[in-house]
Amino acid sequence: MINLVIKDILIQKKTFLFALFYTIVSATGFFTMNNNGFVLYELSPMVIIYMFITYAASYDDKNKSEFVLNSLPLKRNQIVISKYLSAFVFAAIGVIYSISVGFLARTTGLISTRSISLFDVVSVLASASIYSSMYFVMYFKFGGVKANQIIVIVIIIFSSIPLLVFANGNENVLTKMYYFIIRTTSLSINSLALMIGLILNLISLVISIRLYKNKEF
Repeated sequence: MINLVIKDILIQKKTFLFALFYTIVSATGFFTMNNNGFVLYELSPMVIIYMFITYAASYDDKNKSEFVLNSLPLKRNQIVISKYLSAFVFAAIGVIYSISVGFLARTTGLISTRSISLFDVVSVLASASIYSSMYFVMYFKFGGVKANQIIVIVIIIFSSIPLLVFANGNENVLTKMYYFIIRTTSLSINSLALMIGLILNLISLVISIRLYKNKEF
């Protein structure tokens, strides 16, 4: 099973380079929202998770990897579990990139940015949990290409909700949400999000295993 995770890492040489480039760009003052580190230490790893997961899925679809994997002495639940584990490995890669770029930026003095915090790490892990719980159910149901298309639509819809709320004159809703967030410690909110994400991840894993066991090739 670990070998399957390693496989998803080794096939992504170009993704590694692009992810590094994106992290470096994220370290610049223009993209870090007044150097508060949000883009570098949170958004950048989240984007990297998205890139690695979707590329691995697309690669498997393009090369019909599932047919090969199912011809090997592997249980289907191992194949499914390896995909979910890979999401957290990709999250670790994103965090390592951010830490490395942030450290070099501060050491050289070229860019002013803060150090990574526990809040940032928890945010990334929560995002990995929630995103993988949504994505992999669709992946094992419809395949990589359709899953990638659906997830783009889902992201657009969720990104549009605040704009729709504001456009319909419901500024009070957004104001109440804002005050709730600032009155609650950020770490507490993200820890709750992480717990919810892990629960969703477990439920998603069970569903994906059932879907994949019943899938015909």
